[in-house]
Amino acid sequence: MNGGLEPEELTRLLRAAVEPVRASPDALHRIRAGVEHRAWWRVPLAATGGVAMAALIVLAFMAIRPQSSSSEQTVEPAAPPLVASVIPESSRPVASSSPDRGGTGSGGQGSGGTTPRTTTAPPATTTPSTPATPGTSTPSASATTGPGGSGSLDLPSPVNRPAGVNDLDGDGAPDQVRINGTKVEVVFSRGGSDSVDLAGLQLPASYAVVDANVDGFADILVRTASRDGVADYTLLRYAARGDLAQATLAPGLRLAAGSTGTSGSGFRCDENGLRIIAGTSSDGAEFQIVTTAVQITPDGVVPTGAPVPGQLTVTSANSPFIAACGTFS
Repeated sequence: MNGGLEPEELTRLLRAAVEPVRASPDALHRIRAGVEHRAWWRVPLAATGGVAMAALIVLAFMAIRPQSSSSEQTVEPAAPPLVASVIPESSRPVASSSPDRGGTGSGGQGSGGTTPRTTTAPPATTTPSTPATPGTSTPSASATTGPGGSGSLDLPSPVNRPAGVNDLDGDGAPDQVRINGTKVEVVFSRGGSDSVDLAGLQLPASYAVVDANVDGFADILVRTASRDGVADYTLLRYAARGDLAQATLAPGLRLAAGSTGTSGSGFRCDENGLRIIAGTSSDGAEFQIVTTAVQITPDGVVPTGAPVPGQLTVTSANSPFIAACGTFS
């Protein structure tokens, strides 16, 4: 079975074959050093390979990722600018658009512009119209102040100063005045009518229509009563549109004409307005005279300055104790 070799021969041959390859301690040491050297380079090479592999993966992902076109990008719209507006407190504004909006160089909105501005304006005020007599002008309403000053904010501007004949409302046309019993009735040329009832009016009544304080509005002087040679008068004024009112006298003033021999009263009108005269005497001839300039206001007939004293010998020719204001009928 062993080719006829003797056991000793076989053992020798095997030992001769194995003996050359038996590792020596020095050979084993060299083999171990080579293995350790290769193991030291394996770690950085593996790390470098890993980084290279990751870079290849990223480059491959970016190469195969689909690219979106610039036209498909979403653009967030810009917020519209805030336009500050100031609204007056005392009025309600009405919004209106600018007439030149959209024009170039006019501050209006162009293509791609922002929201256009709106301007606010206070509502227009209207003045109630008052019918006027055909052929006559209707002055606008305004406060009037003449030498006596009417002082009413509802009076229109008068056409003439002093007022024309029977022109109570100042429009240049005469008004209709009449006495009906104890009432003084007026039909205004501007339109409308009014009346004042004078209780205790003595008949037959006498009256005059005259611009007593030269403010452009005629007044009505009515003789209401007469006693002991002295007649008392009432003054009616144009107080507002279509409104006739009685003017009250300030304390200490008396609108009367005549004398009793030791006292006298009178009034007169001229270009300077209305003046009231009062006099006293001890002998019935020499009188101490006090003249007071007055004005006609919504508060009544009031003085405009300090009374002016004087002295006068009164005769029938120069008596100041008369109603020298217009023509009484």
